[in-house]
Amino acid sequence: MPSQYPVTLAFLFLAITWSTTLTWYTSFFTDLANGFWRGAVQPSQTSAEVDFLVGLGAGPRVLDAPCGSGRHSIELARRGYAVTGVDISAEAIAHARELAPDLDWRQGDVAALGSFGVTADLAVCMGNSFGYLDHAGSQRFLRELADAAPVLVLDYGCAAEALLPSLPGEIRMSAGGVDMVAVNTYDVATARLLIDFTFTGGERTQRSTCVQHVYTAGELTRMLNDAGFSSVELFGDVDGGAFEVGSHRLLAVARR
Repeated sequence: MPSQYPVTLAFLFLAITWSTTLTWYTSFFTDLANGFWRGAVQPSQTSAEVDFLVGLGAGPRVLDAPCGSGRHSIELARRGYAVTGVDISAEAIAHARELAPDLDWRQGDVAALGSFGVTADLAVCMGNSFGYLDHAGSQRFLRELADAAPVLVLDYGCAAEALLPSLPGEIRMSAGGVDMVAVNTYDVATARLLIDFTFTGGERTQRSTCVQHVYTAGELTRMLNDAGFSSVELFGDVDGGAFEVGSHRLLAVARR
């Protein structure tokens, strides 16, 4: 019997680790992480991305989930759209409310998107915010997006064809008064990208591990079809270029 204890403890450790990775995003997006990304993205990038969204010709109601600090929501509202933004980060929602108090901001987990009861003409999941959930959770999220809106734009930087050909081992950047170090590891057995982040702002440091599930474009298309979208277009940039191996991102436009 004693010889079995190390095995039991190993399985317990793996179970705890797996449970933690499934919920990493619930505590990841603090003021340090959010402040870095707010500083890293230029207004011109947001404007170009919103140009792409507006060019789809969807109706005036938009669901932005997750919305982060609200950069897409605020720009869409500036152009006349009625936007509901949903995000789990209290800090991000507070920042967004301060910038645009009249918008419909909701704090909550997109893993339970259906509980918000939001309907729209267009749903957007921008900023490489897909793949945080396990496979079943991601499939449920897509179904709830399909229930909420007839058109979905999914911005996915972790598509296998975009990520794996040139995956960097380490990235160092500074933005928004925050220094960031990211160390990437790809787990081939589970098709997950593990990113060990260190954010440093002044005397404060945050260390967190981000986990994103990696799908091929074909797998994502099948998931969108299974969720209820009848057609899926794949773009590699906001200029409408085709998605291909080596593209920096995947923009999937799905329609019911």
